[in-house]
Amino acid sequence: MNPYTFHITLYDAAFFGTLFIGLTFALLLWFTQKINRAANRMLALALAVVLLWIARILGIDIGLSAYIPGWSLLPLQFSLALGPLIYFYVLKITRPEYKFRAEDLLHLSPLLLELSAYVLEMIASIKTGAATYDTSIFHRLNPILQLLAFISVIIYLYRCRMLIKDFYNELKFTWGDRYRHALQWLHQLVTAFGILWLFWIPLAVFGYFYQLGAQVFYPLYLLLAVTVIWIGAAAFLRQETGMPADTVPILKPLLSAELRQKGIWLKKAVKENRYYQDAELSLVSLAEKLGLTTHDLSRIINTVLKKSFNDFINEYRVADVVRKMQDAAYDHITLLGIAYESGFNSQSSFNRIFRQITGKSPVEYKNELKKEQSSYKLGSYSQFAPVNSNRETAPKWSHEKLTRNYMFKNYFKIARRNLVRNKSYTAINVTGLAVGIAVCMVIFIIIQYQTSFESFQTKKDRTYRVLTEYHSTESGEVSYGKDLPFPWPIGLKTSFPQIEEVAPIFASHDDQLQIIGNNGNTEKVFKEQHGVFFTKPSFFKIFDFPLLDGTYASLKDPNNVLLTKAMAEKYFGDWKTAMGKTIKMQVGGYMFEHGTDVVTVSGILADIPANTDFQLKVVVSFGTGFTGDYLASSHDWNTTVSGFGCYILLPPNTAIGNFNQQLSAYSRRVESAGNKDSHTIQPLSAVHYDARVGNYSGKTVSHQLLNVLWLIAAFILLIGCVNFINLSTAQAVNRAKEVGVRKVLGSNKSQLQTQFIVETFLIVISAVVFAAVITWLSLNAVGRLLDLSLSFNLITDPAIILFLLAVTVVVTALAGFYPSIVLSRFNPVTALKSKLASNSGGISLRRGLVVFQFIVAQVLIIGTLIIVKQMDYFMDQPLGFDKDAVVTIPFRVDTTLMNKMEYLKRQLLSTNGVQTVSLNTNTPVENGNDTWSALKFDHAVKETDFKAITKFADEEYVPAYKLPLVAGRNLRQSDMTTEFLVNETLVKSLGLKKPEDIIGKEISIWDDQIKCPVVGVLKDFNDRSFRDHVAPLIITQDKAMYNQLAIKLSTTHLATTMQLVKKVFDQTYPDYVFEYRFLDEKIASFYKQESQLSQLYKIFAVIAIFLSCLGLYGLASFMAVQRIKEVGIRKVLGASAGNIVYLFSKEFIVLIAIAFAIATPIAWYYMHQWLQDYVYRINISWWLFAAGGLASILIALATISFQAVKAAMANPVKSLRSE
Repeated sequence: MNPYTFHITLYDAAFFGTLFIGLTFALLLWFTQKINRAANRMLALALAVVLLWIARILGIDIGLSAYIPGWSLLPLQFSLALGPLIYFYVLKITRPEYKFRAEDLLHLSPLLLELSAYVLEMIASIKTGAATYDTSIFHRLNPILQLLAFISVIIYLYRCRMLIKDFYNELKFTWGDRYRHALQWLHQLVTAFGILWLFWIPLAVFGYFYQLGAQVFYPLYLLLAVTVIWIGAAAFLRQETGMPADTVPILKPLLSAELRQKGIWLKKAVKENRYYQDAELSLVSLAEKLGLTTHDLSRIINTVLKKSFNDFINEYRVADVVRKMQDAAYDHITLLGIAYESGFNSQSSFNRIFRQITGKSPVEYKNELKKEQSSYKLGSYSQFAPVNSNRETAPKWSHEKLTRNYMFKNYFKIARRNLVRNKSYTAINVTGLAVGIAVCMVIFIIIQYQTSFESFQTKKDRTYRVLTEYHSTESGEVSYGKDLPFPWPIGLKTSFPQIEEVAPIFASHDDQLQIIGNNGNTEKVFKEQHGVFFTKPSFFKIFDFPLLDGTYASLKDPNNVLLTKAMAEKYFGDWKTAMGKTIKMQVGGYMFEHGTDVVTVSGILADIPANTDFQLKVVVSFGTGFTGDYLASSHDWNTTVSGFGCYILLPPNTAIGNFNQQLSAYSRRVESAGNKDSHTIQPLSAVHYDARVGNYSGKTVSHQLLNVLWLIAAFILLIGCVNFINLSTAQAVNRAKEVGVRKVLGSNKSQLQTQFIVETFLIVISAVVFAAVITWLSLNAVGRLLDLSLSFNLITDPAIILFLLAVTVVVTALAGFYPSIVLSRFNPVTALKSKLASNSGGISLRRGLVVFQFIVAQVLIIGTLIIVKQMDYFMDQPLGFDKDAVVTIPFRVDTTLMNKMEYLKRQLLSTNGVQTVSLNTNTPVENGNDTWSALKFDHAVKETDFKAITKFADEEYVPAYKLPLVAGRNLRQSDMTTEFLVNETLVKSLGLKKPEDIIGKEISIWDDQIKCPVVGVLKDFNDRSFRDHVAPLIITQDKAMYNQLAIKLSTTHLATTMQLVKKVFDQTYPDYVFEYRFLDEKIASFYKQESQLSQLYKIFAVIAIFLSCLGLYGLASFMAVQRIKEVGIRKVLGASAGNIVYLFSKEFIVLIAIAFAIATPIAWYYMHQWLQDYVYRINISWWLFAAGGLASILIALATISFQAVKAAMANPVKSLRSE
């Protein structure tokens, strides 16, 4: 028998305990004989659904598939049944007489969707051998099913609450409030379950974007399961609920006749003397009035009357209020006055107690009485009329239900009419919210795309990249690189047996591929700048890139190649005919290899998804060309090779810290004694976000940038909500009379608030639809700007639907809450007399919101100005060499064509417009495409503690780029490596004081394979991007290394000159594809991401200032309405239009100045932090802040001027004629 070892976490132990306890109560509820047996069985089924759900999570977490491979085929997920089952339980509890019918099964019909998805997952699992939760169909359908389950449970929990409410409404008032607590336990637990269930939204969003995995949901799962078990336990342990209130309890203790008489006497005394009308009445004072001790009085109330003192007195007070409601003599007194006369001492306690006893508010109860009693019906009422919250008849309940539905329809009807009536107000609000939501949605899609990288890899949690850890002895800094020395993959495989897979990978560039026809001739020639990779079959055991034809095992043999479907169609027309075809490859990515490799197509890969950093086009078997015998014979553990890296697959639960320690020790063991560099591993999930190290796609994004985008999205959405609040409150005065009339006709605050929330909801829904259209129209342009494959599809992407639902709820709450409070608070008397006035004391919320808007807008404006200034610095700052009108042409030749180099050079120099031609490997400045070499100086035994960039170039390199010499001379013409040029930084790194001190000294690189004297020292120039310091540099000759031409052109007739250059190149190398790139374009590409973000921030800044001005327009409108009479009086007294405009503008300028004072330090802090990423950066000047503030003021004044001029030009007679 095989022993099984499970790795149990604390959460797993909690899940086990939950399963056992829940199963116990489920069985008890199912088999115990009780009156509520049918209801209990529904609850038992709901509990079983939750337990199966927990069991499935537990199985996945403990890795049960390793021990019981087929367990995931078990149907354990029935989440769409949870809501209906809880609803059925509450239905049977609140309505015991209800008989379940066949139609009730329709509530469970959505479960068929879940079962259908399960069948598809099971079929996919059987086909692929993967667990059902690892299949692609599961990952596509599960988010949709989860969203449906979330909506289902929310709907059914709401229906449960309505059932409990209706249950109370059907009960007769029994002179006490104990009957109102019969189902309080159930109401509280259902509410708690609903609140916990709502936490699924933020957790889902948080887990999705930060790729935290299922573990982030475990606390919520436990709380939900415990809540359902709690409901089950309470249902089992409590007495039968839902039964008639007059059921007589068994073995009720008998009261003495004396006590019963005292109870009758007490009620009569309180009633006749009206002690309850004393607002200060207490147990002590009543006992004194009755001549009893407090103990005796308390005993009578508690034992005989079965209630507390407060309940006893409050029932008389409520009855007295009801009697006076029915008495015409009290019609002139308000409800609050009646309450005070009946013994209540505050409005809040009166409302609370009245609702507790009758189930309705005082206003609702009084309106009910008016409806039930016609005014012409004469007769006297008893002093204590029955206080019934509702009749028991079914028609009455049905009437209330219809009334409730009618009211909601009425809310929507009135809201629609108000919005249509105020077209400009609606248009501005919808536009502002739509733009804010659209920006938020675009940023959401960008972040969703960026965080989805490698998410489809099934082994992503165990996949790691091996990095080189560079230690600088001089500065003490530690940096990291993705490049490795050649022997490392083999060393990892042999020295670390615990590693499951090791995949070496070499990313080539500027590769030329010739398609060979059946006759052996070249039919087509293609140039691939990127996308050609050399690797082994182990790469595809780590990463999931499916094959359409062929096998991964073919990569075991040299000279085989896999093409993606797109590349196969590009090269051969039909990918199905590509198998077995021949391609000649001239690899451009490795400087040592000049041969041509003939490879055979042995497989076709499916097209590579956009959300991976491995943008494969051509995958060549490791062992082809230089990766064969040359690489196998390499024993250089110190020199990293550009483009050469390694990925490994570790076993589950590997201690990464211990592994890194072993890796560091191994580095020290295999590297030379003077090499201080080490190695470490980086999880695959971090590769796309490491901008300093980079990746093979050249596209990275930092978590810091994603957080900044989230903040911008949130702030712009908040600005849109602030606009709505400002415009709503500006319109509030216009609706004051409407509110007053509604209040006079019986509307309470909650009804008015609901009315305005519904209006807000309609506006938000319209804005969301408009925002979806804006997003759909603008997303392609944003994708092109950022060079991202963005898509907007509501059908295939449930995350977007979830986001839109969340935005709708959040924006409705944020934008609608405050205006609804303000509007519902109006005093009806004041409103109907048109005496409302704005609160001028202090800083109002509206002014504070405007300040907030302009803080955000000015931070974005100032930040954008600083980014643009830094980008201009990148382009304009001298690099230390001449980059103007220099064009580079990559090429790759074998040894048979090498003798044509000098001929090509002579032909180009004779071309009009060509000034200088140089053969080399690199331009003076590169962005991570350099070769770094360890070196020994002046016959030293040990290597230096730093490495130097190594470039190969001919004697024309220095004059072509106008590189100044500070000591010695330039290189002389030679086909072999004979002498070195170095820069000033290398001289300083060696500890030499003068550049002349290094002239004639020998430097050795590449394990003494190259030894040459230094003949010249170059003045320092930027050999890397402005993010980094100037690095030590060595330049030397070697004809075999050259892989590009650098041509210095005259600045006139560039197009004509390039045509002549192309003609010469094609004549010299007819089999090669001619491509060129200007050096200034290449340098600009170093800062492509910064340039893209600069454009994006400009757009965001414009949108922010636009939305802020909408809010400003709202506040100006509010002031114009509030101060219309003041303006009229000022004009009558002689104020000019300019005075009025100044009156309006002064306050807003102050608000913007306050915003500027707050925005300036915020902008300075964050932009100062951003600039620290660049060694070479601008100083933040004061005028950048001044320009941002001045721009805000000018734009704001232009916005205000419309309302200000309108108010200034208004006729004062119209505004003052009613005075």
